[in-house]
Amino acid sequence: MAPNIPNYLVVDVIHEENLLRTAWLRSVNSQEYREGLNVIRQLIREQHIRLWLSDSRQLAHVTFEDQRWILKEIIPLLVESSLRRVARVVNPDVFSYISFENMMSKAQESYSLEGYMEQFTSEETALGWLRMD
Repeated sequence: MAPNIPNYLVVDVIHEENLLRTAWLRSVNSQEYREGLNVIRQLIREQHIRLWLSDSRQLAHVTFEDQRWILKEIIPLLVESSLRRVARVVNPDVFSYISFENMMSKAQESYSLEGYMEQFTSEETALGWLRMD
């Protein structure tokens, strides 16, 4: 069953590549962020997605509480899925970049995620990394 896509999130599945492209259209509150990630998680599992490009340039900083929720609720399910690489496109904002990197370091402590997720400031570079063999 296809999930109900919220109006602040664009989703495109490219079946030939098992690639999911998502874009946040605006900054969202915590509830909306979690709702959007749950929709994405469902799509990854149902569509057997291997590559995920997340355009997060419109998002504001991810709160500490949301980071903890991601580590507890989202990462374990993604690790068990078919997902192999995640490319996150962000603005060149050092604070947000480092904050997300710190969260991924914590995830690395619990799971083997080396080379699993990277952040980029351009969609083209992110897609190139995703498509590398």
